[in-house]
Amino acid sequence: MAGAREAVLRRIDELAGETVELTREMVRIDSRNPTLPGVDPDAALGGETRVNDLLEERYRAAGLTTERVAADPARSNLVGVRPGTGGGRSLALNGHVDTVAPVEPAAWVTGDPWDPQIIDGRLYGIGSTDMKGSGAAMWTVAQALEDCGVALHGDLHLHSVVGEEMMEHALGTTAVIRAGHRTDAAIVTEPSSIPLPLSVNSVAPSALVFTVAIVGKATHSGNRPLATRPGGPGAAIGVNAVERIIPLLQCLQELERQWAVDMSHPGFPHGWFTIGPNVLHADAGAPFPASMADRGRIEYVAWHSPGVDPEEIKRSIAEQVHHAAQLDPWLRANPPEVTFHISWPGYEQPWDAPITQTMVAAHAAVSGARQPDPTPDHPANFGAACDATFYQGEGIPAIVYGPGELRIAHGIDEHVLVDELTASAKALALAALDWCGTDD
Repeated sequence: MAGAREAVLRRIDELAGETVELTREMVRIDSRNPTLPGVDPDAALGGETRVNDLLEERYRAAGLTTERVAADPARSNLVGVRPGTGGGRSLALNGHVDTVAPVEPAAWVTGDPWDPQIIDGRLYGIGSTDMKGSGAAMWTVAQALEDCGVALHGDLHLHSVVGEEMMEHALGTTAVIRAGHRTDAAIVTEPSSIPLPLSVNSVAPSALVFTVAIVGKATHSGNRPLATRPGGPGAAIGVNAVERIIPLLQCLQELERQWAVDMSHPGFPHGWFTIGPNVLHADAGAPFPASMADRGRIEYVAWHSPGVDPEEIKRSIAEQVHHAAQLDPWLRANPPEVTFHISWPGYEQPWDAPITQTMVAAHAAVSGARQPDPTPDHPANFGAACDATFYQGEGIPAIVYGPGELRIAHGIDEHVLVDELTASAKALALAALDWCGTDD
């Protein structure tokens, strides 16, 4: 196989400029997930499909047979297959084409999140790291195999999917698998930057999205002394939801501190699991402080061990909020509402599993350094939710490996290192050659 490996790696180097340009073309397409809060669905709907329209032309040029899978006709997945000659294992490379909305678009170094520019070896643009650079790297693998005339024994699939950002796997990855595109293993090409760039990640945490909401009682802000001072009518005249919701935030911070002590997993550093209050809102129906707020809510993402039942996590959170509410007469009479929105299971793949070690060896061959076996002090986890969960849920072993920096995803000036696009494509190509097998 040495001849095929060397030829494919050389060809990927030669394709580096096209890989970068394809990433830029993908970034220019606004493919915000249309169901994200705050996104106008009419404006965003169809962007995912337009990215896959672009990729389908490239897939066909790379010799792939293509199929569209669209559980929602307006949001079309793309599958490309390089059929094997037989007798080998099949492999899927997966990437999602939807993005989040950019944070503070005017503050980006480029002045426009959809204007991809290269500055100091970094390609800036919304989705460049999460994860259009990966989509371009996947294409590069297929094109290099085609250009070098390498025949694989097992089928190689490229799954370019919609809906990942909102856990819409029933429209995306799971829909693709259940449409008949099963493989013997999958590599989800999310940015695997923990502990180092281009790490193999074999585990991810579970995520729980929930809201804590309360009601207050609006009154003119000038009535504050009557509502708060001894001898006044108190709650009979007004209750400020801003102040009443703070003890609930504090009680969940206490639960988070307990998690830091009690919740552990060998794939994560001690104290990794958190309960994050990421949205806080309270008012009296208008953003003007002349009235006490009569409603308040905090929106959370809790990251917990994939080894803990999400229902146990939900019970723990609900009980913590309930106990804190009992200490406040108003909240005792007007109980907080805890609403659980999304429970995204994590995934776990054994470090010694064949697909994990295939990817570890491929990365070592490209980088010259073998990734050490993970420990809690030197973990190799994907620090967010991803579609590897849903391959695993369908009985397909899956890991994460791809270009980009998770720490700058979903933030201002998202970017991907240009060199990582080529380096990741090389490692993914070697993994495909080793996993699927070839006579060349």
